Amino acid sequence: MNNMEKENIPVYMPDADAAKFLLFQEHYDAFCLLVDSGVFNVRNGSVTIHMDNDSSIKAINRLDVLYSHRHVS
Repeated sequence: MNNMEKENIPVYMPDADAAKFLLFQEHYDAFCLLVDSGVFNVRNGSVTIHMDNDSSIKAINRLDVLYSHRHVS
């Protein structure tokens, strides 16, 4: 590790942005799971996320529409 990786660097941002960042940090693992599952790359399809009683992700279903006359340019 170099010194930059060990040092804490203050970041100044508006309170509203800081609140969003704290929420992101709290759910970082779930966000990584969504990214790794490709849910942000679905186009003309759908994603269903199944949660348990503890708000943990239990399943992610991704449906891609391979052909639809409505989506042909």
